[in-house]
Amino acid sequence: MNQRTLPLILGLMTLMTSCSLNRLVINAAGGFMESGIEVIYAEGDLEIAEQFMANNLKIIELLLQRDPDNPELNLLAAQGFGAFAMAFVEDENPQRAARLYQRGLDYAFRSLPEKLAFKPDIKPQDLEILLTKYTSKEVPSLFWLGYNWGSLVLQNLDNPRMLLNLSKVEMIMQRVLELDESYNFAGVHLFYGTFYAARPPLLGGNPEKGRKHYERNLELTGNKFYMTKYFLARYYAVQVQDRNLFYQLIREIVDLDIDQYPEIRLMNSLAKKKTAVLIDNQDQYW
Repeated sequence: MNQRTLPLILGLMTLMTSCSLNRLVINAAGGFMESGIEVIYAEGDLEIAEQFMANNLKIIELLLQRDPDNPELNLLAAQGFGAFAMAFVEDENPQRAARLYQRGLDYAFRSLPEKLAFKPDIKPQDLEILLTKYTSKEVPSLFWLGYNWGSLVLQNLDNPRMLLNLSKVEMIMQRVLELDESYNFAGVHLFYGTFYAARPPLLGGNPEKGRKHYERNLELTGNKFYMTKYFLARYYAVQVQDRNLFYQLIREIVDLDIDQYPEIRLMNSLAKKKTAVLIDNQDQYW
């Protein structure tokens, strides 16, 4: 979304006097936001990206007040809150990140098709049956549901009630994996890599399983998605205490020119930022 889009949307919203006009403006605004995703992916300045995403999230919520059941807007909100929490909040303020993941999760549930919708308290056996009815068309909603839910659990590993949802999260992401493993830069493999590598074995972690998912992500993204290399260093290498791999990956990220892959400057800039924090804190991992 460019700088002219926000006043245009807000101006149009003041003219909403009928249901048909209301829906027309909301759909147009949602389209503007969706088309802006590729633009923000190419943004290498993290301050601009953070401000852009924060502003967009409030606009989306404003639009949702007018049309709370709009699946496209709910999906954009689920994606936006999940991505914003991971990119700009999680490292500095895990508690705030958990709240944002919860908001993203709420929107993700509301983005599900009416005939396939379910609630957080669904029984695992019922969810397993329901997920077989989902098709590739529903992958975005399923992915962001699983992403926000899983990230919320990982922020609350000391909460037994949260841990009870892990089996549901795994079922959801397994269905995404079956339907479209390449969606959102093979995000399901990045998710699973962290899902298994970030947890200790006593809580169901499996570092080698996580490593295989990270490697599959790199394979599907042409080895250019450096956030995966960051997570591979931060979680897998630390979990198995592989210093050589840890420092090899750090060097690769530090040496990266983000303009080498202009379509994903944002993600690779984030990888460099998070790696700088990793370097500062490296002594606590060994």
